Amino acid sequence: MTLRSAKVAVLICAISLAHSLSYGAAGTKSRIYSNVEYNEEGGDLLGYELEPHLDGSQVTGVLRIYEGGCGSPVPVAGPLTGGKISLRGKDKFYGKLEISGKMSNDLVKATLHMEKAAKPETIKLRLIPKPHC
Repeated sequence: MTLRSAKVAVLICAISLAHSLSYGAAGTKSRIYSNVEYNEEGGDLLGYELEPHLDGSQVTGVLRIYEGGCGSPVPVAGPLTGGKISLRGKDKFYGKLEISGKMSNDLVKATLHMEKAAKPETIKLRLIPKPHC
């Protein structure tokens, strides 16, 4: 094996590894969308982070709600049809929740309904490279 063919083989392995990491073992695609910000006054993380795993038209994943420290993951699931999502989940503290809106490659714009919240909230989550916690 020449040096050039060895470099090509290493490059092919690296591309394959990157592909398998981004799509997961079962062919699912995972991303992280967030609007989490650091509040300097209180030293807290505030916002939402959605980590959906796409498998065809089905979405499973977690929503993290940051209200100070790291958000606990709330399992969510539902369909993705024509860029529209409708995810549902349940948390001990927040009760039933639903995220309904649009998902693109770099943005989720949706309404978040939480059973124990006073009113629904419009959220805009942008694609980020890694979770905050």
